[in-house]
Amino acid sequence: MHNKKALLFAFFLIPVPFIFHFYEYGRYMERKGAPFLLFGFLLAILLGGVIAVKINILLVSLLNSINLVLSLVLATVFIPDNPSWFTVVGRNGAVVFIWSIYLAGQMFIKGILHVVRQ
Repeated sequence: MHNKKALLFAFFLIPVPFIFHFYEYGRYMERKGAPFLLFGFLLAILLGGVIAVKINILLVSLLNSINLVLSLVLATVFIPDNPSWFTVVGRNGAVVFIWSIYLAGQMFIKGILHVVRQ
């Protein structure tokens, strides 16, 4: 049972906001589209919401906060702060923005599933 919980917690530590921007910016630099970006992001939100149903909301928020810090550190190391690409809010602001959508999506799915299960 502990292995299952560890896997559930580990899912929330996957730096999805960083991966989103790393893939998007990498494809931009190659002058190619990012065909899997939206699908992968929505899939991560859906899986996170389904997993979050089994976990206390405070713990989900804490794990996602750690996820944000990890994503910001990785973005600082691996993604240049290109002012022509991250024009409005900068690289870190873009990571925080995607993280907030990611968290809100998880909480929305968690809420829907919580209501449906009752």
